[in-house]
Amino acid sequence: MTTISVRTCAAGRRRPESAAAALVAVALALALALTAAASAAIPHAQRRRAAGRCADAHRAIRASSSSALRAAVVCLINRQRIGRGLPALRANTDLDRSAERWTLEMVSHHEFTHGSNFASRITAAGFHWSQAGENIAAGYPTPASVVRGWMASAGHCENILDPSYRDVGTGLSPGAAIASAPGTWTQDFGLPIGQRPSSDNTGPAAGCPYR
Repeated sequence: MTTISVRTCAAGRRRPESAAAALVAVALALALALTAAASAAIPHAQRRRAAGRCADAHRAIRASSSSALRAAVVCLINRQRIGRGLPALRANTDLDRSAERWTLEMVSHHEFTHGSNFASRITAAGFHWSQAGENIAAGYPTPASVVRGWMASAGHCENILDPSYRDVGTGLSPGAAIASAPGTWTQDFGLPIGQRPSSDNTGPAAGCPYR
């Protein structure tokens, strides 16, 4: 059985969607008085890394360490960003903590949900944000498969390619939240309070999804 439920929340607006995979995305934006947009050029070295391979991208979730799989997911989403002219996201330990805790919570309670307030979880983990988002997925056995699933779903893809975010955290478990197949994943995105968005290039996100 596979299901999908996408919710986005930006300035109080909500939008439901349906499709065929076990995913959920939430994006939450706070309107702060952050004026000038930052549209930094992508360094050549970043573009070169984007063209390379991501280690452990096709490694089964039961066959590699959490740290290696976490790094593979971040590498893969950064390839999607850099290849479309967006800055890479930085792996953030507070967001990793938030995402990992929530993944284990879903598996422990056999629930597939963002809970009542995902943004408060991110704050409780120590990340103080002006904009935050979250993708979750269940039933995907490898980093490559979960990122491919997220990119093929508009709401999840928009989180990955959101030009505002600077940081990302990833959580994973070989356990099952609701799907019979192994692999439960959470990815939390954020823009720290007081920092400008990493880019003003909204074009890639506007083109979502990418199959």
